[in-house]
Amino acid sequence: MAVRLADPREAELPDIGPVILTDSETGEQLRVDTHDGGFRARFAAAARRREESLRTTFDRASVDELVLRTDEDLVRTVVRFAHARKRRAARRAAMSATA
Repeated sequence: MAVRLADPREAELPDIGPVILTDSETGEQLRVDTHDGGFRARFAAAARRREESLRTTFDRASVDELVLRTDEDLVRTVVRFAHARKRRAARRAAMSATA
């Protein structure tokens, strides 16, 4: 099982003007102008590709993914995930019993 923490701001940049983005691992800084709609669109597209790649990788490896979002209730998310995982397990068991 993979547990990921996600912040909506990682998927779409707000239009707030010039900002400095800092890579927390390397310390590298990049100055960007978020007024640039093209830049925001490229940023969002790259974030979508990253998410799709992660989902594909987890699916191929048969890994369940729990995404905890900073803008959602943690307990509800975990309970919803646990119920969904239990239903999938029950379906798999039922399919195995009939095969």
